[in-house]
Amino acid sequence: MVKEARPTVFPDLDWFEAWRTSVAGDRELAVFGRWCNIGFAVRVGEEIFLVRLREGEISEVTPEPDTNDSWSFMLAGSPEDWTAFLQQTPPPFYNDLLAMDVRVPNFSIEGDQHVFVQHLRTMKRIFRIAQALGARIA
Repeated sequence: MVKEARPTVFPDLDWFEAWRTSVAGDRELAVFGRWCNIGFAVRVGEEIFLVRLREGEISEVTPEPDTNDSWSFMLAGSPEDWTAFLQQTPPPFYNDLLAMDVRVPNFSIEGDQHVFVQHLRTMKRIFRIAQALGARIA
């Protein structure tokens, strides 16, 4: 009996690994992302994932970071918000992190807004890659 592979669904760690691999192969990020060395958190409901970028690539993903971990900002939303955002063609107001921050009640960008805006181009690109990947990977 052959066991079928279980699809990877956001926010499984396998999903984050697929995202890391996709980001690593992006030529656009190789140009302007090389100055981006930050840590940010992604909150999906009650789950938190710390994502570290080094030279524009995802170097590490830590689920449920502890008090010794820190980040510059957090992107916080409900599982439904993230699922809507991660569609290849998201519904209105779910197509962009800034639009979600302003128009989606359960989504917020918390923490150091200056650092977020400073690295906005890199953040937009890595999350466009996430949208191309989708919320479910077969």
